[in-house]
Amino acid sequence: MTLFAMLFPGQGSQYVGMLSSFFYKSNNIIQKTFNEASEHIHINLLKLIQEGPKIKLNQSQYTQAAILTASVSIYRFWKEKNGRNPSFMLGHSLGEYSALVCSGAIEFSDALKIVFLRGQLMEEATTNRPTSMQAIIGIDKKQVQMACLVKHQKKNCFFSKYKFS
Repeated sequence: MTLFAMLFPGQGSQYVGMLSSFFYKSNNIIQKTFNEASEHIHINLLKLIQEGPKIKLNQSQYTQAAILTASVSIYRFWKEKNGRNPSFMLGHSLGEYSALVCSGAIEFSDALKIVFLRGQLMEEATTNRPTSMQAIIGIDKKQVQMACLVKHQKKNCFFSKYKFS
């Protein structure tokens, strides 16, 4: 028996039109899952991912509910077609909630309410506040320090507590 894992994505993997290729293959699993989600958070998520607008889909409260729902619907599709359970489930950031739902640790309806609220709080925390985040891949400490000094004029750059290769 071959062991395999499922890794669920976090926020940032959303786009208008996502999952469109599944709507013809899934025997309504995708639509049913999105309808179930929409009932719990009172937003037509299926219409939002199919038609947008992109600006609304990219708001954290909608993004997080859409990504969770997409992940759960793909997992349900996988289970119907394959039947095998993964040996491991994990997720990146928001994807942890998808892993918890698909592993049976929490109910889908509870996770939806949590991530919808989580997204609302994240939106509120950043409204009218300058924020930024960057991924640092493959550069050395001095380059990171220089970028922080230039970009933020020595503010909010806490590179000294992290190790760089």
